[in-house]
Amino acid sequence: MELQKEYAALQGLDAEVLAVSTDQLQGASRVLDELGIRFPVLYDPSANVPKQYGVFNHFGDGLATGSTFIVDKQGVVRYRYVGKGIADHPKAATVIRQLQGL
Repeated sequence: MELQKEYAALQGLDAEVLAVSTDQLQGASRVLDELGIRFPVLYDPSANVPKQYGVFNHFGDGLATGSTFIVDKQGVVRYRYVGKGIADHPKAATVIRQLQGL
């Protein structure tokens, strides 16, 4: 995962990466270990967070849509990217540019 590779650079911009998984903990943690993900993950099997951010069931599949949000320290969403498919994510360079613009 590209954000994992750039995790130190993101933290250097006074940012934190948080992932939200609607999977059950036992299955999701195995996948995260395989991918080498080291940033914090919120396990939300009831999908409350994706529902609050408006990224649940976009494709009529009852799943959270892969999305990226940048939320400032006041809680304002400054950047929003909602994927059009399972592998659709913004480039890490795009996320870094957005953070630098804050």
